[in-house]
Amino acid sequence: HFGSRALSAPAMWLAPFRANAAPVRGASRIRIRACSAGAAFTPNFPAPWPRPKEGRKKALIVVSHPNVGKSFNHSLVAAGKRALEGEGHAVIVVDLVKIGFNPVGTEKDFVPGTLKNPDSFDYQSEQGHAAETGQFAPDLKEQLDLVDWCDIVIHQFPIYWWSVPAIHKGWIDRCLVWHHSYPPHKSKWVGKQWMLSTTVGPPTKLVSHPGPLTNPGAGIPYQSLLSPLGLGTPKLCGMDPVPLFMVGHATATPEEKQEMCEEFANHLRKVVNPVTKEEQERWYEPAVPEPKWSVSICFEKTIPPKDRPTRPEENLGIMYGEGATAFQSE
Repeated sequence: HFGSRALSAPAMWLAPFRANAAPVRGASRIRIRACSAGAAFTPNFPAPWPRPKEGRKKALIVVSHPNVGKSFNHSLVAAGKRALEGEGHAVIVVDLVKIGFNPVGTEKDFVPGTLKNPDSFDYQSEQGHAAETGQFAPDLKEQLDLVDWCDIVIHQFPIYWWSVPAIHKGWIDRCLVWHHSYPPHKSKWVGKQWMLSTTVGPPTKLVSHPGPLTNPGAGIPYQSLLSPLGLGTPKLCGMDPVPLFMVGHATATPEEKQEMCEEFANHLRKVVNPVTKEEQERWYEPAVPEPKWSVSICFEKTIPPKDRPTRPEENLGIMYGEGATAFQSE
């Protein structure tokens, strides 16, 4: 199934997809694994982890569709994994729903008895303390070790309210650890790559271009709505954003979905292989064959010059407060 059948968007765009959506079998049986360091923990990804061929990369794919193993998102993951391994890359897939990942960050993220300030719990402060001492709960440490291992993190998800599903957002909240993952001068992930791949309900052309208010996203291109996740987040970690892959529509036939999977494989072959900045310039060369169902979008190119850090003050739009600019009504 297309993950976007659960797309949180205006109801007018949901109605056609809900009628055809199949129930998620076994969803009620999925349990969240709340794990503290004092509890027994069975690794989801026991060593040894795969090794790439010389000059190739280690890719971590994080997927969060609730219909485990049966969704179109999972078909994309399988196609991407085959394509990357065929190029000599090493791949590990983290299926957050399948492993019962706990998305809620609490004091259980840390080894019992090691909190810096147990009387007044501050999550970020305790993250920084654990980054210094290594006292993370084993389920969180496993995920941190996976990102430490990889060269690129690929997030595969159905778009929910122009972001990731809650369990995926929880992975980001817990795993982007202060003084381990960010800010850049403290991050262990500097130079690693970060990529989004999402499925959408409407046709891709409709949601990747400006349109009237009646369009999904009120006519705002989805890549603009995804920019905090695809550009701001990796930048804060010192990671390099890799072009977004976006594909739809939800009523595609099995044959069309197969074509979409091949387009995803071609996208990965193009954006994951480059190692040097010069090789990355090939991202902007025309795709062969030209994709029919999907778009590949460079988040860096969506930011106009006036929105860069060197922008003039008058383009910040601050009306009141520090840095305010006098505006004239038009």
